[in-house]
Amino acid sequence: MFFDEIIHGTQYYRSPTPLPEEWEGDLANMADFHLDVIQIRINWRNNELREDEYTFDDVDRLMELAEKYNKKVAMKFLLECAPNYVFHKYGGTRIGPKGEQIRGGYHGAFYGGWRPCFTNPYVQERAVKFVEKIAERYAGRKNLILWNAWNEIRNKPIEDCFCPHCQKAFGKYLERKFKTVENLNAFYGATEDSFETVALPAMAHGYWDMFEFKKFKGSEELANWLRFVYDGIRKYDKTTPIMSHVGYTSAFQTSISDVCDDYTVSKAVDFWGTSVPCDSSMDTHEKRLDYLMLHDFLRSVDENYFVHEIYPGLGMFRWYDTPFDLRFKLYGALASGARGMMYWQYRAERLGHENDCAGLMRMDGSPREVAYEVQKFGQNLKKDMDYFVGAKAVNADMGIVFDFNSMLMSEIEDSWGADYDCHYASGLCCYRFAHAGMYRLMKNGDHAVDYVGVTQPEKFKNYKVLYFPYYTMLDNKIVPYLQEFLQNGGTVIADEGFGMRAPNTWMQVYDIDCKPLMTARLKERRLINGETLQYNGAEIKVRPYKSEYAVENAETVMRFNDGKPAVQVVNVGKGKLYLCGFSLGYSYNETQNQAIADFAEEIFRAAGVEKYQYANKAEGVYEKRLRNGDKEIVFLFNNGETEKKFSLQGQIVTSGGDGCLDGGVWTLPANGMGYAVIKA
Repeated sequence: MFFDEIIHGTQYYRSPTPLPEEWEGDLANMADFHLDVIQIRINWRNNELREDEYTFDDVDRLMELAEKYNKKVAMKFLLECAPNYVFHKYGGTRIGPKGEQIRGGYHGAFYGGWRPCFTNPYVQERAVKFVEKIAERYAGRKNLILWNAWNEIRNKPIEDCFCPHCQKAFGKYLERKFKTVENLNAFYGATEDSFETVALPAMAHGYWDMFEFKKFKGSEELANWLRFVYDGIRKYDKTTPIMSHVGYTSAFQTSISDVCDDYTVSKAVDFWGTSVPCDSSMDTHEKRLDYLMLHDFLRSVDENYFVHEIYPGLGMFRWYDTPFDLRFKLYGALASGARGMMYWQYRAERLGHENDCAGLMRMDGSPREVAYEVQKFGQNLKKDMDYFVGAKAVNADMGIVFDFNSMLMSEIEDSWGADYDCHYASGLCCYRFAHAGMYRLMKNGDHAVDYVGVTQPEKFKNYKVLYFPYYTMLDNKIVPYLQEFLQNGGTVIADEGFGMRAPNTWMQVYDIDCKPLMTARLKERRLINGETLQYNGAEIKVRPYKSEYAVENAETVMRFNDGKPAVQVVNVGKGKLYLCGFSLGYSYNETQNQAIADFAEEIFRAAGVEKYQYANKAEGVYEKRLRNGDKEIVFLFNNGETEKKFSLQGQIVTSGGDGCLDGGVWTLPANGMGYAVIKA
């Protein structure tokens, strides 16, 4: 934990807006809305227009005003906006797979010079010098509480980047991993003659080259970029926390056009955060679950995570939040354990394609209706800060095991189309829809859900049920952890595709390599469309593949209509391992079929999984819980059409949000939400 408070603030300045004449009035006004922190984005292109000519008048003035109006400051680098000299003198232009130049340009969010290749050592050297200039100038300011090293770090687009510097860095990455080119060739069946000239992928069809390239681009390269910023800051500032935040977190990625491995890249900074890569509106149950899924996933990456861009609607004359939308996002973040919430942004944008984008305030500085939700939320946050600080999410009984490698391989499977083209997408998104579908199934059953990284197998023992969504690239290193988990009575649900591929991206020769957990062989696999099966008299639509497995010592608990096993279970010690011939998660995501949920619920009950005390999907009631010492903070969201009453158990210490408490009975109005602190 890096702060003795939950950070509550807003992005304020990204040159050239807001305008200097608007600054003082805005910062003075923020106290009315309990906004304690402003974020200043320092635009490389703006503050070093010509090489070695640095001007910081804008940042200096904002720092002075922040101190005058008692505002803490988060300093974020916007290195993606590179000066012209970076492209023309140092060859910073990115190169696509066909040799085309990806020129720097103007974008509504990156106003000029977006963006150079930071793997180019000359570009990196200039960027480091700029970072050090900033750190030297502002380190030690008493109101500077946070550095944000990079805005929405990610590998994007598919074409980024095939320049000679990236080829060299990719070869070095492979050399560190395989030591010799002969080892690389033996592992992948490749035919490379040296790491210096290793082929960059021309298409996704070969799998291995795109897999390694995107692993490099979406993990090691991004981490290296963060490290050079981190080290540049630490040269002058030894103590202030340094974070970064992802734009499109792994849990929401659907194609190789936008990639970041949160679990790996986050280790390059002190703590991690995210923008909100799902719908800003919370007007449907599905949108609300997506938003909660974002938080439950990020918490598995870093329990100190920030939600760094909460949008009060994306604006642009199209999408505007209602007070309910923003209220749900704020209490949803707090209830999930977020350590900080930063709005995007204070004033709505006025330039580029981000016309009237976001903004708690309108372009003229007057408050939108949603600003008053921020005001009320800020009041409650300050009132009960002592309870929120240090509170952690109550551990769920069930965990969804997330594997970046399997997700990436799923995206690559979807990306082959025309020769020499990487833009095709089949739309299957097996991994994404499998894990999201199971999350929805579990939440619709009124259960708490956690995510756990496959790189964190020591955490498996904390759960009663582990679900593996389309875990095609089984890593044998986790088998001992799974064996211990199962021997001690745990339950594993292995969805279709489990262990289907070897670590070299090839298909296994039918045998699933997970002994001694089970001995299983894939006999047939087919992409299906419209096939069904019967379960307890109800019809289940099966998606997306139908796989027939031969499993030793297994009991068949569900069959396809042709009589072949659809789900089989193997006893391992005191536990059970379910192997599915179709994807439970994907099928539920696509159909919301109740029979799938009923089947899964039988597994959950047998494993001793508990439900939330008050949650009721049918009535629109959501529940989340935090624990701080001997106190539990119960958050309830009534998204139903009528008020509801809840009889709370235990000594109520305080409460906040909507509704009223009377003698332990909490009455929440329709679309109301809030929390109660209860002493156990």
